[in-house]
Amino acid sequence: MNRCFKVLVATASANLQNIICRVLGRNGYSAEPVSSAAAAIEATKKSDYEAIITDMHLPDCCGATLVDSLRRQGVSTPAILLVEEETPRIRDALARLGATQCITGASDLDRLKAAVAQVCTEHGQAPADAEQAESNPTPVADPSERLQPSKNKFILPH
Repeated sequence: MNRCFKVLVATASANLQNIICRVLGRNGYSAEPVSSAAAAIEATKKSDYEAIITDMHLPDCCGATLVDSLRRQGVSTPAILLVEEETPRIRDALARLGATQCITGASDLDRLKAAVAQVCTEHGQAPADAEQAESNPTPVADPSERLQPSKNKFILPH
């Protein structure tokens, strides 16, 4: 691969950040974790990213507000929001704010990998092995990489 494909991962959960970054790293991406909207905004001022992943529960604002703020600042990087529930109304509202995709449940790492590959491919920026990964996705087999929601936190299974 000639170039490093960077993904910004904005979530308050260090556990979720670590798992997403590790999974993306094994799939040809360099993932940079941040734990607040303010840190995400600062990161986009210092570096360009192929995609931004954020959940709705950041400590300083919700993920939708972060995406809206980035769009108002001229940042057009594709944004994937991790939501608890996806309905047409939520999907439409997030799209109006500038979200590229929303994914229900951060624990579906295979769907998240596919979403990152899709937004990067659509913008002509997929890693060299993304086509192979899309046609033959690597299942998340390691139990430590399966998240289980628990009262707005994510815990690793025992």
